[in-house]
Amino acid sequence: MSDNKVLKKWFEISEDELCARMLKQTQEHDAPVQKAVAILEAAIDSVLKKLGVDVTRDDVPAQMDALGIIMTEETREEMAGLQGFFIFVTGKKELIPHAWIGSAHLTSEGKCRCEIHLFQEEKMDEIIGPKIVH
Repeated sequence: MSDNKVLKKWFEISEDELCARMLKQTQEHDAPVQKAVAILEAAIDSVLKKLGVDVTRDDVPAQMDALGIIMTEETREEMAGLQGFFIFVTGKKELIPHAWIGSAHLTSEGKCRCEIHLFQEEKMDEIIGPKIVH
């Protein structure tokens, strides 16, 4: 038997095996990631609603421009390098920090959570979703 046939057989999988692998990828990776993104979007939406943005409409970026709201993706060094989003409101000559929304993290119970720091209200809030990892 030649080396080509041995290598070719090593890379071949059946259609059933491919379907099983794709299903496992969806269940163990894609679905939890999509749920975590939904939690992060809910956190962003909650802050934008407080600033007067109607998040149910398709023109959210245009509304943010009209209201002088700027959202940037940043890393906060004072929070051990956590990733997140800053939301600023434009003042007369400066940007006023309004909120910081942390990236989605898993709790020890397998639930997804996002921290929200509201600077003007001097409070911290969080959104905790359902259990996404079993």
